[in-house]
Parts: sequence; C-alpha cells; structure tokens
Amino acid sequence: MNRIFTFIGKSIENHPFRVLFATLAVGIVMIAGARGISMATGNDTLVGSETKVYQNQTDMEATFGGDSILVLFQEEQPGAILAVDNLARMWRVENRLQYKAGIYSLMSPASLIHEMTVKQTEMITGKMGELTQGLTGMGGALTDIGNTLLEKELPDPALLEAKIQSLSSATANFDRLIQGQTTLGQGMTGISQGTAATAAGLQEMGQKLSDLGQTATGNSALQMQLGVLSENLTKSAEGLQNLSAKAALLVGGTQDTATALGIIKEKIATETQGMASSFSGGITVTELQTMAEGFTTMGGNLQNIAGALSTFQEKSAMLEPTLPKTQEEADLLLYEEGELRSAFTNVVQNEDTAMMIVKLEGGLTDVQKEDVIASLKEALTAEKFDTLSYVVSGKPVLDTALKSEMKINMMTMVLFALMIMLVVLALVFKVQWRMLSLLVITVSVIATLGFMGWISVPVTMVSMAVFPILIGLGIDYSIQFHNRYQEEGSVADTVKYLGKAVFIAVLATVLGFLSLYISPVPMIRDFGKMLTLGVIISFLGSLFLLLPILQIRKIVTVPQPKSRINPGSQLAAFPQKKRLAQGFTQGILKLRYPVILLIVLLSTLGFLMDSRIGVETDMEAFMPQDMPALTDLKTVREVMGSTDQVVLYFKGDDLSSAHSLAYLLSLGEDLQMEYPEIITDVRSLADSAMTLAGPGSHTAEDYAETAKTLPEAMARMFITEDKTQGAMLLNIKHLSTEELSAFIDSLKVTLSEHNFTGEVAGKSVLDVEMVKGLTSGRIAMTGLGLLLIFAILLLIYRNLVKALIPILPVVSIIGLSSGFMYLFGIRFTPITATLGALVLGMGTEMTIMLMERYVEERNRGVAKVEAMGIAVESIGMAILASGLTTVGGFSVLLLSDFVILKDFGIMTVVNISLAILSTFILLPPLLYILDRFLFSRKEMAAMEKSAELQTEDRAESA
Repeated sequence: MNRIFTFIGKSIENHPFRVLFATLAVGIVMIAGARGISMATGNDTLVGSETKVYQNQTDMEATFGGDSILVLFQEEQPGAILAVDNLARMWRVENRLQYKAGIYSLMSPASLIHEMTVKQTEMITGKMGELTQGLTGMGGALTDIGNTLLEKELPDPALLEAKIQSLSSATANFDRLIQGQTTLGQGMTGISQGTAATAAGLQEMGQKLSDLGQTATGNSALQMQLGVLSENLTKSAEGLQNLSAKAALLVGGTQDTATALGIIKEKIATETQGMASSFSGGITVTELQTMAEGFTTMGGNLQNIAGALSTFQEKSAMLEPTLPKTQEEADLLLYEEGELRSAFTNVVQNEDTAMMIVKLEGGLTDVQKEDVIASLKEALTAEKFDTLSYVVSGKPVLDTALKSEMKINMMTMVLFALMIMLVVLALVFKVQWRMLSLLVITVSVIATLGFMGWISVPVTMVSMAVFPILIGLGIDYSIQFHNRYQEEGSVADTVKYLGKAVFIAVLATVLGFLSLYISPVPMIRDFGKMLTLGVIISFLGSLFLLLPILQIRKIVTVPQPKSRINPGSQLAAFPQKKRLAQGFTQGILKLRYPVILLIVLLSTLGFLMDSRIGVETDMEAFMPQDMPALTDLKTVREVMGSTDQVVLYFKGDDLSSAHSLAYLLSLGEDLQMEYPEIITDVRSLADSAMTLAGPGSHTAEDYAETAKTLPEAMARMFITEDKTQGAMLLNIKHLSTEELSAFIDSLKVTLSEHNFTGEVAGKSVLDVEMVKGLTSGRIAMTGLGLLLIFAILLLIYRNLVKALIPILPVVSIIGLSSGFMYLFGIRFTPITATLGALVLGMGTEMTIMLMERYVEERNRGVAKVEAMGIAVESIGMAILASGLTTVGGFSVLLLSDFVILKDFGIMTVVNISLAILSTFILLPPLLYILDRFLFSRKEMAAMEKSAELQTEDRAESA
C-alpha cells in the first residue's frame, strides 16, 4: 500500500497540470448528472419493495387507487355550499379533469347529482317500451271495435257485445301507462316533448269521444257514458300539458297523471260494461256507425301516441343528462323530506362544508402526482368560487410541499455550512491558502450530487442531511493533507507519509456507513449510499484536486526545499504550542487510569439507559410545523374527523352477495365496538348500501339490491367490476406510529377471530413498517459497523490490539451519547437511529489519524510520552480543525425547519464533540498502556536502535 501512495505522490508532484485537468474533466462529467437528481417521498422510500406489506399496498392501490387529494369547500355566504351555481362550478372542475392521466376517480356533490340523473334517465327510457306497448294494445282494441261496427251488415249483437267486452279487458293496458308515469316521477326534465305528445293524443281522444257522444242522441245512457269518458281524458291531457311545462317537477305531475290514468281505467271498464248492456235498450244503425268511426279514430290516435313514444325511446340515447338549472330542481335531488339524502354523506360534512375527493391511481410517480395537483388547482382557480373558499390537501399535496421545503432547506443548510467552514478555517487552520480546502469540498459535494443523479439515487427527507454532513466530514481529508503538506513541503512526501493513514481512515468510515445498507428502510439505505459516495469522492478530491493545486502554486511561486521539516525544529519554533501539547499530554497520561475508569463507567451507564430512551414516531412531528400544507391537512382533518385510514383488502367469488354484505356489516359493527376510541368511521359496500337504503327494517337481500344502485364513483371505492375484490375503509384518529403499531397488531388478532382472510393495508401500515425497520435495525447496524471496521483494520494491521484501539474510544462515545439523550429527554427518531453507524464512521477516522502519527513517531525511535506529544501537537491541530468544521457542518442542521433534522443536528454536534474529546483524552492513555502490543519484536528492536542514535546525536550536539 505504501508503494501505491508513493507512486501517486510522485505522479502528482511531477505532473500536477495533467492530474488537475484530468480531475476537472471527470468532475465536470459527474456534476452534469445533477440535472437528473430527484426528490422522493413515495412508498418506495419507506418500505422495501420485496416486503409483503409493500406488495399488499401495491396490489390494493392497483385495484382501488392510491392516495386521495382532498378539496374542502367552506361557504362564505349562507346557503352557498350546495347552491346550483357552485354545483355547476364543481362539475366543470371535474369535467376538466375527467380525462387527466393518473386520476382513478372523482367524487363531489355535483358528480353524485349527475350520476343520479344518469340512472333516472336510464330507468325512464327503459319504461318507454312498456308505455308504447300499453298504448298500442289499447289503440288496436278500439280500432277493432270500430271496424266491426262499420261492417256492411249489423253484426250479431252477441259478437258486438264481445267486441265491447274486449275493449273493457284492454283497459288492463292502462296498468303499464300508470307504471310508466310513476317511473317518470323519478326522472329528468328532458322528457317534456314525450309528455306533450301524450297530452295532445289524449286530448284529441277525449274530443272524439265527446263528438261520438253528441251523435248518440237516441241513447241517453250511452251519451252520458261517452261524455264522462271524454271529460276524464280531457282532464288527463291537461295534467300532462302542465307536466310538460314543469318538467323538473315530474314527481308531482306524473303522480297526478298516474292517478288520472287509474280513474280512466276504472271508468272505461265501467262504461264499456254499460255500453255492452245498452245494446239491449236498442241502438240505431246511424248511432252505431258514428260510434264506430269514433272508436276507429281513437284507436288510431292511441297508436300514434305509441309511435311518438317509441321514437322518443330510440332517440333518448342522444340526450345527455345535465345538472339541474334551478335551485328548486337541485333541491329535489339533494333532499328528501327536508333531509339531505344519504348518498351525499361522504361528500357533505355539514351545512356549510363539502368535499371533492380526487383519488389517484396507484403507483404514480411524484412527478405525475405533482402534475395532477397542478391541474386541479388550475381548474379550481379558473372557476372563481366567489361565495366559497377551498383548501386543497391530502397526502399527495403534503408530499409535494414537503419536497419543495426540502429543496429550500437543503440549499439553506449548505450555504450556512460553507459560511461556518469559512469562519472555522480562518480562526483555527493557520496555513497558507487555508480556504483552498473549502473550495475542494464544495466541488466534491457538487460532484457527489451529480453522481447521485447518474445512478438514480433520490434525495429523501433523511438523506437531504447528507450534504452538510459531507461538508463537515469531507473537509477533514483536505485539511489533513494540507496540514501535512505545510509540514513536509513536498506533495510526494505528504502522500507517502499520510496517504495510507487517510486511506485507512476513509475505509473505516466507509465501512461504518456500509452498515446502513442492512436497514430495511430504503431511504436509510440511500442515505448510506450517499454518505459512502460522498466520503470517497471527498477523499479523491483532496488527493487529486487539492494537492495538484498546491504543487502548481509551488511551481509558479518561490521554490521550496523538498526535504522534510524536522518535527522537533517545528515545535521549537512555537514553544508555547509545544509546551501546551506536552503539558496536556503528560497530564492525561499521568491520570490515565482514573480517566479510563471514569469514561468506562459513564459509557456503561449510558448503554444501560439506552433501552429507556423514548422513540418519536409521528411523521408529521418531524416536518416544519408552520408549513401551510401541514396546516391545511390539520384543517381538513378537523372537519372530516380523520384523514388517516387502514384498509382491509380481501378477495372472493361474489362480494356483492347478500351473504358477503351481511358479513361486512357484522364485521364493521364489531370493529367499532372493539375500538371506539380509535375507529371513527367504517365504510364498505355494505355500509354504503345500508346508508342509501335509509332507516327501517331491511334484510341483507335488500342491501344487495340497493348496492346495485350505488353511484359508480362510490362503488369503485369498495368493489371491483367483477365483484371478486373488495375493500373496507377504517377511518381512524391521528395516532403516533407507536400507538398505530399497537392498534394494527391488535386489529390483526381481532380479524383472525372473525375469520377474516384478507390483508391489512394502507399508508398507516407502511408508516408502522418503516419505523419498525428503523428502530429494530439500530443495534444491528451499529454492531455490523463495529465488526466491519474491526475486520478491515485487523486485515490491514495484522495486529489484534492495533485493530481494536481505534474502535474503543468510539464505542465509549456511543454509550455516552445514549446517556446524554436519556438525561436530556431526547427521543430517538428515524434518522437519529443511524447515529451509532455515523459515529463509528466519523469517530474512527480521528482515532486512526492520531494513532498512525503516534506509531510513525515511535518508529523513528521517539519515546512514548514525547511521541504522543508530537502526535497531539502536529496532527492534533488538524484533527481539532477538521473536528470543529465537522461540528460546524452538523450545527447548520439546527437551523433547519425540519424538527427531525434539528434533533439530528443536536445529537451529531454532541457526538462529534465527544469524538474529539475521546480522541485526545481516552486514546492517548490507551496507546500508552498498550504500546508494547502495537509493534512486533523486529519493530521494537528497530525503535530501540533509532532511539540510541538520536541519543548519540543529542550528546554530540551538546
């Protein structure tokens, strides 16, 4: 390894321009990938795609849609919420989005009214056939009687009487007319032409009967009967004409018509019976001929009416149901006996609020969701709801706002991190061109961002903290190389003496971060990837960008000697610095046993307290609390009672059967009784059918029939078209993830007791799975990090003690950190759960650098105490500078609006500070006590010989 770094150092020193240009070329290519960087907040950042929970969620969303965008309307003027003009605006908004890609369903008061008119239109046009058949049958009977009466010879009285009786029996066809008019009462305003045609035909029929009655002057009984029949037909015609004028009020008009037709039916039956008996009283041939002509005319008119209705039925497909034009028409559909119809309970919360629910398709990308949200807001703005205010909310809206907030916070944190670095370097790092390290790390961070874009690693709410971390951590390598170059005056010697040590430190850091890869949470794995890439790129930047620039500066300025500056002479030039380093080191070494005992005791107590530290799992608590999207979501939740759901997803043969609906009703009632403090509402196909059926005693068969009439937008929420997949929605109160986890575990037990064979899904279940993965994997990640670092150090050093010493101070930091969190009441969060792995990566780097310098000085024959003093003084200032810059990088997290990052910032500042202290307080005593185990016998002999030579040199100098 030494040969490799010797070669690298000489290459940079001999060809600095080539190395610099090649590095810049590679850097430009990497930075170009920044255009492809993305922000991710979807399900795939929370739970691994290989887990059953994720697969259940994916299947459920593919069948019943994904998250919903909620538009809460609130009236600003009394009575405006369901005003016909606002309903029209809602409908136009839905029409704008009707063919928008990514939308699964739309539901609002307007869309439900429209579906009601569609269904009523279908029912009415279906009944038109029955009306046509009834009128055709009656018209044929009247025509047959008239034709018989017009025969050349007077027919046999018995035959004529039989024909009259056939007219009486034909009145049964009026039952179809009556049923048709009753059905019309449920319908739409678009049949005014049909009712007008019916009115005209009946009026003409009534006139013909009246004319026929006038000719029957010789038979007063017949004349009176025909007059009564004519009067009833005329009244019926007047009722239909009034119905045509007020088509929207079909309920009352058609009921009157049905009643009138019923009277006509009874009267015709009675009068035809009387007509049949009147022949026994005698009737003249002239009277009979006139009456026959009247019957023929009436029969033809009735058949004409039937033809008009048949034409209306054929053309009805061309008619398009529309929303009511007047408030009176709208209220007929909205209210029943003064109460809001049960079909609207999902979208009308109370008298002054209503809801539009835009359910998205499952599996949409964040970009697709943002596109739908933008289109929805554009459509709402275009409609100008003057008397209503509205709030657009829901998880997709919150996620979009969260991504925007993340971008702003990330840029702010990076800017402040750079400013803090600037101040720290100016105050602590006293070398020429000290700000060069800041330039190098800035380029390295941007290159890391670009490389993430090339390999499609997204930025999440957790991983956006990586950039200030990299600024604080990555600058350490530049500072170490710059500091050693200042001491050596040669790039080749700097890389030769320091390259291996820094590489080992980088390798240990990377291995610590690699432990994050075992996390079951994708965004933590991405966090680990970003940290690993960032550390490696920062190391390469300090090697191939910083050092070539320093060498070029050396070439174009006054040449400097390439020989190494003697550490002793350097210390002599700064006596105060030397005395401080020596005094501090000697003091710590004198108190080595009490120091070690105290730190071990405190660390042990911290580890014991670790299990008592609370866990903060409410995802909303991690966000900026004044974020408008979060405020809007809380407003919607307050009105609706809940925006959180657990979905029961199941499959079967016929889930709309009476048996299935009865089971769902029973299950829903039991769950509400079992969890009254958590479940606020249960919604399923069965509950919706029960609501629509209204109060009263109903059977499961009744509910099965009612379910067939549910609006399509509502039915799609609970059952597929083939009736083989269903969903039950449990609306629950907003719970912390810890409370939610306990509820879901209990719910699964309850469901098993009810022989429920489906799956428990929903966004809430994903949140629980994510937090379980974060908290349960915390100890495993830390343990794996320790094992990996120890293994690689053992492989490199081939010395058990030498591999163990750099890790021991870091282990103590983890214990001390736990004690600090318990003492100050700081709870674990999803990101602070990674602190163990992060501390391993960052802390080990400091301990390795100090140990390597100590070993280097000991190999030169310097005594233990003096070697420790030189190590602390020379590399200690670089460690202190890099440690403070790292603290500064992490401290900008305290400025974040994200609560989760603030907590993380506090703990990382504490942990890095502890790492600095343990490097200077705990590591020197450990190295001093275990010194004889750090070297082989051959190395010890060489050290003794070097010490003797140095003693002789000092004696000669004296």
